[in-house]
Amino acid sequence: MRQNYLLSPARQLTEDEQSLVWQKPASHVESEAERRICEAVKRNWNRGEMKISTILLEGDAGSGKTQLAKALSADFGLPYTKVTCFADMDKSDVLGAILPVLSEKDNQAGSVEYQYYPSEIVRAYENGWLLEIQEPTVIRDAAVLMALNSALEPDGSINLPTRIVHRHPDFIAVITTNRNYNGCRPLNEALRDRVQHSEKMDLPPIDVMMERASEKTEFRDDDVLRTCAETIVLLDQTAKANAIKGVAGMRSYFFWIDDISQGTNAVESLYHKVIYKMTTDPDEIMLLEQALVKSGLKETLEDVEPHRGRSNGEELEVPADGSDETFHVSQPDTPPAVALKKSADSEGHASGQPESTLETHTTDTGENGTPLYHELSQEEQAHLEEEKQSLRKRLNQEARAAVKGSCHEKVGMIVHRPESTLEQQQEYRKIASTLMPVIQELTRKTEPLLEHEIAVEFAKNRVYGSRFHAERTATPDFRYFSRKNPPNENPSLAVALRVDQSASMNAFGRLEAAKEAAVAVCEFCEACGIPTLIYGDTADRSPREKMSMYAYLDWEKPALNDKCAIMSMQGISNNRDGMALRVLSEKLAKAPQTTKLLISLSDGQPKAMPDYSGKLAAEDMKQIIKEYGRKGVIFLAAAIGQDKDAICEIYGQEHFIDISDLKQLPMRLVQIIARYL
Repeated sequence: MRQNYLLSPARQLTEDEQSLVWQKPASHVESEAERRICEAVKRNWNRGEMKISTILLEGDAGSGKTQLAKALSADFGLPYTKVTCFADMDKSDVLGAILPVLSEKDNQAGSVEYQYYPSEIVRAYENGWLLEIQEPTVIRDAAVLMALNSALEPDGSINLPTRIVHRHPDFIAVITTNRNYNGCRPLNEALRDRVQHSEKMDLPPIDVMMERASEKTEFRDDDVLRTCAETIVLLDQTAKANAIKGVAGMRSYFFWIDDISQGTNAVESLYHKVIYKMTTDPDEIMLLEQALVKSGLKETLEDVEPHRGRSNGEELEVPADGSDETFHVSQPDTPPAVALKKSADSEGHASGQPESTLETHTTDTGENGTPLYHELSQEEQAHLEEEKQSLRKRLNQEARAAVKGSCHEKVGMIVHRPESTLEQQQEYRKIASTLMPVIQELTRKTEPLLEHEIAVEFAKNRVYGSRFHAERTATPDFRYFSRKNPPNENPSLAVALRVDQSASMNAFGRLEAAKEAAVAVCEFCEACGIPTLIYGDTADRSPREKMSMYAYLDWEKPALNDKCAIMSMQGISNNRDGMALRVLSEKLAKAPQTTKLLISLSDGQPKAMPDYSGKLAAEDMKQIIKEYGRKGVIFLAAAIGQDKDAICEIYGQEHFIDISDLKQLPMRLVQIIARYL
């Protein structure tokens, strides 16, 4: 225990409380985040309103949030306890409950007594312990969050059925929550406002990972430790870039290293300790395998020599859920070396697709596939053109407003609304029909997720609706509303696809692949009811028009969309990526959906006249990604050209997708979007 971090040195803990103070194992390595939190809390502990007593740790599973919360218990000398939140959590889980107490004597007399049992939150709150509140983002009931908000006030109190409990001066709340997981919502703003210190939790540096694993497993081969740590980091980044829900974290790393130390082949153990924990989907496994092969880590892992391992019965101290439980392992027989093999569906996975159980419906073709038309009257035609013009005007105004105050403010820009020809309509339908079997299969798999999403928002014992009838409040069926509706009937995902229309996209079939990808995204999102933007852009089309944007699909006026116009995409001139990203990011940021995904499809790094290139352009894009990332926009860069390294450096490895095979592009994008649901 670091004595200089003790918050109340004179406080005398009971024997039970002393047993709750976490003891750091020998393998514990003090992180920069731990040191930073301890110093901040200690420095402000006796400064009244500036006291830090509510801390937020936000990050992926396995990033060490619970481990850090326990370490703070040891540093501060406070008993540690935790509460794990769940979707249907109610006030009794916060306040405690009054439960019947029935003794044998009472049972004979037919009498029942009731007793109040405090919750773990109340115990920590009243006694001055360190409380870890895990995953409050999953709680549906707003009343529960309000109770937490009140309790976390610096001078807060909890009104119990038997008394009022005031916040103990030593009470510290550590909120731990995951990012972008199913069932998790953005942290309640009122709750976030009560946080005095926040940390973004990621995997520790490679050297720290190695040191922790070496201490826990007593494995000392630095080369193997480093290779495995680099593998964990790469798999984690690849999973994030491809929206694979599983994570590769420290727990997986510890158990993998320990398995290697027991004599297990490194590649074989990788699947059972890491990859299969992340996913068992063949397509997702294939993506992880491809990343390993490309990085060269696959070959390095195959060269790892089996180790003798430890003697039978030796203990390995590895926290399964952040705890300090120990696990007994025995030395297995060393299996023969195996090569990293492809998943079952890695070759030709598109062939042999199961037949779709969904029927396709179209409103723009007849029985023989020919388009159906009806003539508009002159009034209808005039009204339609007026609406189109109004929408174009509004889109241009919004685009100029989005770049105001940036380096693009004085760049001449026009937002176009392309319209399709009959030939392009036929081409669109031809491509869509080719892609439809796979899209329908993905839609079929996605539908249960959409149903679950609605059900999550539709809490039990709640009545929802659009029109309240006061006269019905006394009816036996309790149907207070004219119509029952869940509060959110639409998917909580909005998607924007940006397509680079620079001249270089004309080479090597890139533009054709981009068109097919846009068609696939359009059809899949339309089938799933996902609000979608599909924009193309090019720069330096003319001295007057330094930036051109093409709104092929926009959610402002869906009836005016002409999706077949996607086939009119052309590679024209240069690319001013940052301007396009800013315009689309601004539209996404204003969308009401919880998850906002922007996919940029490009073959090269930004370059536009006169000086938008190199470091200046890269820094502009990084700033945009950082700025709108704080507003909830998730960026993904699908690279299909020669400047993949430069694009990866701009977006970051976690947001980079390498599309080496253009034939895979349409389905890769659709699969990624599906995973975000």
